[in-house]
Amino acid sequence: MFQHILLPTDGSQLSRDTAQRAVDFARAANATITALYAKPTGQESESYGNMMESAVLAQMVSGSKGKAKEYLGFIKKLCKDAGVACTALAVVSESPWEAIVNAAEDHNCDLIFMSKHSRGGLSSLLLGSETYRVLTHSSVPVLVYRPPEVDANRRKAKERAREKDRKRA
Repeated sequence: MFQHILLPTDGSQLSRDTAQRAVDFARAANATITALYAKPTGQESESYGNMMESAVLAQMVSGSKGKAKEYLGFIKKLCKDAGVACTALAVVSESPWEAIVNAAEDHNCDLIFMSKHSRGGLSSLLLGSETYRVLTHSSVPVLVYRPPEVDANRRKAKERAREKDRKRA
């Protein structure tokens, strides 16, 4: 059904786990993968306001070339080991979700395979969810991978809440 999968990465452990699942999925579907890393432009300071020092932001931008090579290299190795055709793409973008949507359309991908990061608190309010933005703006189908431990943790939390309710009653 799906023949060309866009796999965005940010290099996090969750992205690496998602990449492994995406490669397994691609192998089973006999699909190809385009791995994507969206490098920061340096203009993100406007999005963060005065919360980020310019020196920190400059270091983020200067280190992004090495990060792109590392993160995309990880996915390329997974693909090679699994016998899945892979191309790597590093783009410069102020907005990762837009880079993901544009790359999927520009490279004729028929599926975006990504994870949902569980950002919380202030970070979530300020940055929002890149996955949510991709879901709401993409004309390409999006498969959102949620690791099994997320569901397990959610079930345990519900069980603990029920147990507390039973003790109160």
